[in-house]
Amino acid sequence: IPTDAAVIRPVLDSKKGLAFSQSLIPEYSTIDAYHMTACTIDEAVRRVVAVGGDPAHIAGVDNFCWPDIGFDPDKNPDGKFKAAQLLRSCQALKEICLAYEIPLLSGKDSMYVDGHLSGPYGETRKVSALETLQFSAISVVPDVTRCMTLDSKMAGDFVYVLGLTRNELGGSEYYKHLGYVGLNVPKVTPSKFYPIYRALFRAIEKELVASVHGVYRGGLGVHLPMVAMGGHLGMEIDLSLIPSSGVDRIDTLLFSETPGRFIVTVAPENQETFNKLFKGIPYACLGHVTEHTDLVIKLQDSVIFKADIFDLKSAWKKPFESL
Repeated sequence: IPTDAAVIRPVLDSKKGLAFSQSLIPEYSTIDAYHMTACTIDEAVRRVVAVGGDPAHIAGVDNFCWPDIGFDPDKNPDGKFKAAQLLRSCQALKEICLAYEIPLLSGKDSMYVDGHLSGPYGETRKVSALETLQFSAISVVPDVTRCMTLDSKMAGDFVYVLGLTRNELGGSEYYKHLGYVGLNVPKVTPSKFYPIYRALFRAIEKELVASVHGVYRGGLGVHLPMVAMGGHLGMEIDLSLIPSSGVDRIDTLLFSETPGRFIVTVAPENQETFNKLFKGIPYACLGHVTEHTDLVIKLQDSVIFKADIFDLKSAWKKPFESL
């Protein structure tokens, strides 16, 4: 299972390293390019933090991948809307980077991501890409020997979720599979997220966590199995313990794509110190890592999902098995 970001150690007589990540979430532009951009930046930030990058030492590179914004009543009738989305995206780029104090080292603009495809009757149809920002983040890792990976490590370790889960399924992978777009696009609140990132960075520095993984496309319902599959160990999870706001459905708890969240595992001997470090921050222990290889998800005493992680891993790898 690939981890959240790549880490290199460019100076071999130093323990310092560089963490690098990229993020791309075009689907949110079907609702609002501002929140697409904000969530894309936040995901790239979380990815470098998850491996041990310092959230106070992050730089970024923006790459706009945009359809033609030039209005033409026949050839590009929605050009004004695409231009408005570009303005919204630029606003988010400015505001989120200022909030996280991220300097932009460089950028690239691909402003004509359009094509022409043949239709079923020989006609030509113009197809435009979704308004998209790709964001790359690079961060300093103080000590590469303390870098984290996403895989669970030991049976008996506790499974935590950091951050609040909200009703934010708009533009989600879950809705996409059901043929919907939705409305409640995920939103980034740097003033609430940054304290989580700083606390997690300190926990990694103090070697209090066994594994770290951000919650991205698909929500907890996708990324809890990723942690289990990576470690070849099962989990028992109680969804009722997830810190949440405005959520009253099981599928929302599982598949909401609220940003600002992490899944971490913590050894029993580190639990007390870990809890003190996150005092005042929304977090909860959802369950524990198990010796058996079943991922068991409950809502209090009711089992709502149970599957062997090797069956899940086979299904996850199947689309690429012939490559």
